[in-house]
Amino acid sequence: MNTETKSTEQQNPFRDETVNMLPIFSKTKSWTRRSLFSKLVGAFLILSLTPITIYVVLTTLVYWSSVINFLPIEKASTIQDVLIIEVGLIFLLAIMVVIFIASITSNSVLRPLQRLLELTRLVGVGKLQYRLKVTTNDEIGELTEAFNAMLEKLQEQQSRERLIAQLKSEFISIAAHQLRTPLSAFKWTFRMIIDGDVGPITSQQAEFLERGYQINEHMIKLVNDLLNAARIEEGRFGYVFTPMDYIEYIKQFIDRYKQEADAAQMIVKFNLPDQPIPFLNIDTGKIDIVIQNLLDNALKYSNMGGTIQVSISINGEFVETTVSDNGVGIPQGQLNRVFTKFFRGDNVVRMETQGTGLGLFIVSNIVKNHGGTIRVESEENKGSKFIFALPINKELIPKKEERFEEFLTNL
Repeated sequence: MNTETKSTEQQNPFRDETVNMLPIFSKTKSWTRRSLFSKLVGAFLILSLTPITIYVVLTTLVYWSSVINFLPIEKASTIQDVLIIEVGLIFLLAIMVVIFIASITSNSVLRPLQRLLELTRLVGVGKLQYRLKVTTNDEIGELTEAFNAMLEKLQEQQSRERLIAQLKSEFISIAAHQLRTPLSAFKWTFRMIIDGDVGPITSQQAEFLERGYQINEHMIKLVNDLLNAARIEEGRFGYVFTPMDYIEYIKQFIDRYKQEADAAQMIVKFNLPDQPIPFLNIDTGKIDIVIQNLLDNALKYSNMGGTIQVSISINGEFVETTVSDNGVGIPQGQLNRVFTKFFRGDNVVRMETQGTGLGLFIVSNIVKNHGGTIRVESEENKGSKFIFALPINKELIPKKEERFEEFLTNL
């Protein structure tokens, strides 16, 4: 804890008044500061020049009405020069005073506001460890104290959510482990009876047992998804990367999947890339889960007789894999929730299809821990397109498995 505190203090851009703002905000900061400073200078100039202008006008009237009429031209000319110099000096003094006052105001008012704006932006990207030092007893100081108090509350809430998430993850992991063993036993018991290993059964009995077997399979998949999600949140999903001929890998996977597609009267089409694809460092067991989930969703939510297309292309330093279908699509207002836990589109729920809502959450994490990205393009009733990118350079793969904390990422 002490080490973390020291590290935070060293990196805290608000600890010392002389520390510069972070570079990512420097452009916005400079523009805002100059703009407010200019407005202050303009306002003070107007306030100061008004009496000076009145003085100049009155002096000019006195000069033309009295001095120039009663004094010789030489003396009047001398007085005129003196008056011009005097007015010029007054203007110069006024400008200097205005700039001085504006600078003091800027340092006492605008700088604290700018630093408060900087802290607000850091909070917006989830950095809650910074605090502003209260240096005044005025309204700005009260605002700073209130903002620091708000950050304390946010950090407490963050800690609570982290603890709750950890407890939920541990509970799900324990419960899923306890369920896996009896479900596996049910599976093999069903299989042995259906296959006649314990004696002959009627066709009607076989039909009921097959239905029970499929329900049990669905429960096993649910348990596996829960276990995978729990391991992801704990950062112990485990990855082993090996170089792989990616084209050949996808070909073999689609060949294995054709039996499922044929049973659903669907066509899975693989579009070969126009250029050679280099070997990719991937965990084949984990990428199997990615491809399986995307194809299963395309199969499940497409009309019978439709076509699922898988395409591969190179985009910069990444190899993109696209899985597209002409199915029910995703409502536009729900696209931002596609990769969150337990999400199922409203239109899919109405279809009463089976699903845990964890598949795309797991997919997103696997791709992220391969150093890649995933996105979705979809239109309701027209189909969906999932595009995930994997890096060509293995140096882009994270050295350490990242934990996926859904709530804390968006706080």
